[in-house]
Amino acid sequence: MTARLKAPEEYQSDVNVWVDEAIWGHRLYNDQTPWLVLLEFLAVFRHRNARGVALKEPRTDGAHERFRYYVPRLVPLRQLVFNSPHLHFIEATERADQQRWRSLRKTYAGDDDIGYLQERFRSFSDFARVVEFFQNTAVESHRQRRWSSRFVFPYGPECLYADLPTNIHGSPDRRFFARGGELLYLMLNRSSAGQGIAERISGILLREGGEWDQVVRFLLPEESHMDVDYVSSRVGYLPYAERPEYEALGETWQRMLGLDLPGEALLDPLMRLSALHMLLYALRRANEELGDATEPRFVLEIASPRKSTLFELSVESLGANRMLPRRAVRAYVDSAKTDEGWQAALQAHSPTDAARDFLEQRFHWDSDDGPPSGDPETIFRALRDYSEKRHQQHVAKVHLEWARQIGLAVSRRGVGTWYSPDDSLLKALVMCTVDEGREEFHRFLSKLYDRFRLVIGAPEAERAFRRLPTDQNVFTQNTQRLEQRLRTLGLLRRLSDDCAYVENPFRSRS
Repeated sequence: MTARLKAPEEYQSDVNVWVDEAIWGHRLYNDQTPWLVLLEFLAVFRHRNARGVALKEPRTDGAHERFRYYVPRLVPLRQLVFNSPHLHFIEATERADQQRWRSLRKTYAGDDDIGYLQERFRSFSDFARVVEFFQNTAVESHRQRRWSSRFVFPYGPECLYADLPTNIHGSPDRRFFARGGELLYLMLNRSSAGQGIAERISGILLREGGEWDQVVRFLLPEESHMDVDYVSSRVGYLPYAERPEYEALGETWQRMLGLDLPGEALLDPLMRLSALHMLLYALRRANEELGDATEPRFVLEIASPRKSTLFELSVESLGANRMLPRRAVRAYVDSAKTDEGWQAALQAHSPTDAARDFLEQRFHWDSDDGPPSGDPETIFRALRDYSEKRHQQHVAKVHLEWARQIGLAVSRRGVGTWYSPDDSLLKALVMCTVDEGREEFHRFLSKLYDRFRLVIGAPEAERAFRRLPTDQNVFTQNTQRLEQRLRTLGLLRRLSDDCAYVENPFRSRS
């Protein structure tokens, strides 16, 4: 494992203890869903792309990327789409267009003059249908969030804006745009594929002049643009300069952006696959802190009519992965005892004060309860307990939350939680794994293990566990259920009893 890059001082002093951030970066956070990670990434990319440096940020040896980026607030847009509760009432109760527009101006919650809307739309009903469209297609429309933290679907660059607190003119509180998107940006920036990915993102995902992108501009006043009302932020911290996870992530983005699909259709699978790569990164980093060379594994049970030993294996796999980050936190804190500074503190004239000073400096520890007291070992346990408690509040929840949100895991009341892929994740895996239009089924399963450590069949289980952990017939039935699922989705064709192919219907653009 290479040395960590030096973290910016302002970030270290901004937290109560620098442990989670030192291991995984600043920062992973459970309230930031995979969709919001992607939106934050696109917002960072948009600004840096306008400056001509997207995914080719300079970084000197041993130093972290240091740059600021700016994201527009676009308050009028989000007011109209997410904070206009009287819109449908006005349309239903007022007959004349003039009266409808007057009523809208009276009930509008924002400070802006919205008279321009009447000039741009042929009728109030046309305007209402546009707003309704953006409401119905909003990102995670099922979630109950404050209106200032709700987002239109990213049809283009004009659809991207910052997460804001209820006080829309205040500073972001970092609950929903918690820097996970910045970590994704830094990972791609450090991959060798960064520059090629940037060109495709700007040409496919954030293409200027798209139809719905122009409609968004239609809802905004003339003076509302990126350089007028924005929030500013320094990019977050990612500990390591080079890692195989960055390269694997970059390869997935290259593959997906190379498919013959419009940008709108690529966003959902990119969200799922990016989060899966980041989960793998988090597990591998945890293993490194534990000194464990074992590879992560996700034992997937393809939906079965009855419980089996494979279900139990999947439950155990999820449970072990959920506990791994907490174990890593403890190992990282415990490693301080091997430091010369700790040994020197124990030999000091006042070991209690010296030990406290050493731990506060090493971990940037500022306990909520004030300076701890007791002998050095008691102080050390206080630090470890504090770090674990803080970890449990947010970072420890990321694995399960993200796994469920991307369709990697399911929860059933009275049954439990286990790894079992949904149809959307299966489609995304086929899109990024099947290269030449089609792939022999068992070769496809082998690739899923190679790239994402997904265990479905017996050969992959033997590789993951170094021996078959249960009866081979259980895995055979599992692969048969997957084959049937893929056939139902139109993603598999069996040519004979011995030959089944997984088919990717989305050919490469080239």
